[in-house]
Amino acid sequence: MGITDRPYRVVVAGAGVAGLETVLALRELAHDLVDVEVLAPEGDFVYRPLSVVEPFSSGSLYRFPLGELLGAQGARHCRDALAAVRPVEGRLTTGGGGVLEYDSLVVACGGRQVEGLPGALTFRGSDDRDALRSLIEELAAGSTGQVVFAVPGGSGWVLPLYELALLTSAWLEAQAAPRASLVLVTPEPAPLAQFGPAASAAVALLLRERGIDVVPGTYAVAVENGVLRTTAERSIPADRVVTLPRLEGPRIDGLPCDDDGFLPIDEHGAVHGAPDVYAAGDATTFPVKQGGIATQQADAVAEAIAARVGVRIVPRPFRPVLRGLLLTGGEPRFLRTELGGGRGEASQVAAEPLWWPPSKVAGRYLAPYLARLVGEIAEPSPAGAVAVDVEL
Repeated sequence: MGITDRPYRVVVAGAGVAGLETVLALRELAHDLVDVEVLAPEGDFVYRPLSVVEPFSSGSLYRFPLGELLGAQGARHCRDALAAVRPVEGRLTTGGGGVLEYDSLVVACGGRQVEGLPGALTFRGSDDRDALRSLIEELAAGSTGQVVFAVPGGSGWVLPLYELALLTSAWLEAQAAPRASLVLVTPEPAPLAQFGPAASAAVALLLRERGIDVVPGTYAVAVENGVLRTTAERSIPADRVVTLPRLEGPRIDGLPCDDDGFLPIDEHGAVHGAPDVYAAGDATTFPVKQGGIATQQADAVAEAIAARVGVRIVPRPFRPVLRGLLLTGGEPRFLRTELGGGRGEASQVAAEPLWWPPSKVAGRYLAPYLARLVGEIAEPSPAGAVAVDVEL
């Protein structure tokens, strides 16, 4: 759509990390040249990467009222969901039947969580906090033997499951509980292999030191009669199994998608075959579903839109750098690698921050913005006993 005397209308569908990073980047780059409206049903932005700490702590997740966050950036909040898009017309329909017109649409509504492994406890976040807390209390009481943490096939982000295993081990040790058998089963060739060999080797050593057995290269199929069945026709004893959800794409009416419902994009976040529509984050076909990656995609989208409205900028393409802050129940580990070539040389692991601020979601604009809002972070310890160093 052409640019007129009025501000360029941008609708951002979704208010997770990708959506907020887009808003912050657009305001920084394009200022008043853009009019931004955020379409999202929720009233708060919840910092979900810290949900792994909740079963081990009396604390709760950071929540920020969306109205205040967006209002501070001169953006409006429409509390509804994206239902359908008509790219040729430059308009969309909301779940409540409303219609919004746009010059550019940014789809950042994420994916849909589905059961990761039949018969397992699927940890999706805060809603599963109590169930996991009950499990670890059973372990501490000696009423549960072997617990298996199983990475589901096709998972786009597995680091939280490693955190759950490590935090469980640390919590049990702090409680002086009977030694429990903890096993981590993963289809990866090595622990957190997507971070490259140096980081993977360091994580493998940490797991070994914590007494967590690792079964790599193994796909979990189902939990039946006290065992975890795998595609290798191997049965692993398991009194309880913990897993993560799988993600399916949003399948938005009017937009192209792959067989799993995810949106295909180019290196600037433009959705193939849908003029004036961009996408960032878990809704896209990029295989790694992680907050930091989502913010990098959002930055590429924001720069592309800024250039369209006349900002003197050469839009930089999305070149993914994977950064992961691994919570361990003790000293955290910072993991970093560049995806798409040269991984071995780029693989890094350290106990000291490899980026600043040392956040869980290393967004160029979002991380410092949230750090300013929160100030000094003092996270509660799991059950008041285990130090969990957590940063936004």
